[in-house]
Amino acid sequence: MKFCSALSILQLSSLVCSASAMFEFQNSRSLSGQGRAMQNLLGKARRLDEGDDNANDGDDNEVNEADMEAFLMDYSMKFMSCNSEQVIVDADYNEHLGVVIFRLCPSNSCSDNSGCSSGYAEFAIDVGTYVAYFLEDQGDNMNYDDKFDGGDFGECTEYEEESDDDNADMYYIGPGCTADGTGLKMAVYEDQYCYQESQVSFDSISNGWTLPYSDGGLVSTQCTGCTDGDGAVREMCLDLYDYSPYRCEAEFDFKHYYYDTNFEMYRYGQDTTGCTKIDVFQRPRSTFSQETYWEDAILAVMLLVVTAAGYAWYSTWWKKQKEGLEKIDDDEDSQYHLGDDDHEDGDYVSGGEVDDSAVNESGDSNFEGELT
Repeated sequence: MKFCSALSILQLSSLVCSASAMFEFQNSRSLSGQGRAMQNLLGKARRLDEGDDNANDGDDNEVNEADMEAFLMDYSMKFMSCNSEQVIVDADYNEHLGVVIFRLCPSNSCSDNSGCSSGYAEFAIDVGTYVAYFLEDQGDNMNYDDKFDGGDFGECTEYEEESDDDNADMYYIGPGCTADGTGLKMAVYEDQYCYQESQVSFDSISNGWTLPYSDGGLVSTQCTGCTDGDGAVREMCLDLYDYSPYRCEAEFDFKHYYYDTNFEMYRYGQDTTGCTKIDVFQRPRSTFSQETYWEDAILAVMLLVVTAAGYAWYSTWWKKQKEGLEKIDDDEDSQYHLGDDDHEDGDYVSGGEVDDSAVNESGDSNFEGELT
């Protein structure tokens, strides 16, 4: 999210009025600014003509762009979820807190409630960029090009507390995820990057003004067609497709050139380089989903079984070792007692050897008896 100049009450009210009118008539769509759409289209594919060995020439790039434009006309964009705790890195290596997951679904199977389950492509993008492109597109469709800037809602904007005190506190206003992650809202933040949401309510620092979309509804969560009423492709779909740093096109039917960041080379087909990351964004390990719960339970059981088997093996091994030591002690004791038994007739042994002193004394005694 970007940091920009201070937002006044007058500016805020102007944005609110424009945004309210925009959502009232968002079904009335007359696309403008198509020149920018073609400039933004397939930015990664355009790098093919910048010296890569596998690059196609400019004519092929124009064909790719035309193919993509024609392909998207049969698709609709669907907001899926928002995670305020995840950090996403954009193409310029800037970090953003807050991730939006959206899908491009076949228009004939896109559901306002659940989106789609097949034939789709899934994307991850930061909250601010998603809001800016969506609202800018809606403003363009209402011919608000010179009056409404959706980027104002997508940026983290400085706001000074309405107070007579010269030491008034400074706050920041920007987009964020709703508590349940099913929509986007405007909120008051403590820092210039709109990371830490403030506990202070907006009406308490604005003399009673209400912050628009503070409960959600900042962008539509329903299926939004990528074709306008005149049959032209919507710039929003092109921009969001082109600038989403993570893509998962495993279910997508469209093939194109894309840059594989894992192998640092261009490929042709479906871009699946972002599938793992998107899965992490949607199902972080800290979230105890049913599937994660069972995975952890199975792992715990396996560890318990391995531990029990290891303990049983060690117990058996130690028992055998102990029996062996006891047998060695018994053998030494039996050898000692066997020496005593062999000399019961008067020979004294010490450590298994005959005591010569005892023999001499006995011999002297017998000799003396014969002399007498």
